[in-house]
Amino acid sequence: MDFEHPFYFLRHGETEWNRTRRTQGQLDSQLNDTGREQAKQAAEHLKDAAIARIVSSPLSRARHTAEAVAAHHGLEVQFDNDLMECHLGDHQGEPHGPWLARYWTGEYDPPNGEPFSEFCARVWTAMARAVALGPDTLIVAHGGLWKAASEYVVMEPNLIPLPNAMPIHVSPEKGVWSQRVIGR
Repeated sequence: MDFEHPFYFLRHGETEWNRTRRTQGQLDSQLNDTGREQAKQAAEHLKDAAIARIVSSPLSRARHTAEAVAAHHGLEVQFDNDLMECHLGDHQGEPHGPWLARYWTGEYDPPNGEPFSEFCARVWTAMARAVALGPDTLIVAHGGLWKAASEYVVMEPNLIPLPNAMPIHVSPEKGVWSQRVIGR
């Protein structure tokens, strides 16, 4: 599945669970004060970007980040459940542990969670669907999605792990995504 149009990607702003390294997965944690400020700064960095539409994960941390950008562009945010973070099952709400590194390599499936291979397939399809809407789509989602996308393409430069609320512009070519950080 090729991505035919350039697009933007923005990971949500910081949550308290990001700060304290607790496993969020699909639990609906909120932006903290830093995250709300990061969302405002990302919106400011993107104010002159030619964003045509915004497609976001419905989880609050992504939704509130997307809405901050949408306010600058007079756009409505579209939501796609398939852009949600990986479901980490029984580990959601727990501190990060050694299992997490094994999850990201596909060597570990969390109890009652989503295998990494299924997560990758889900989000790749969702991202392709969003980008197929046309050029200059902004996808607002989660760091795990960026990691999952890197299973399919080479990222240049490699921005994994993707910092919270750092807007990037992506120019997809066959097998390579050239990325440019915006405003930093």
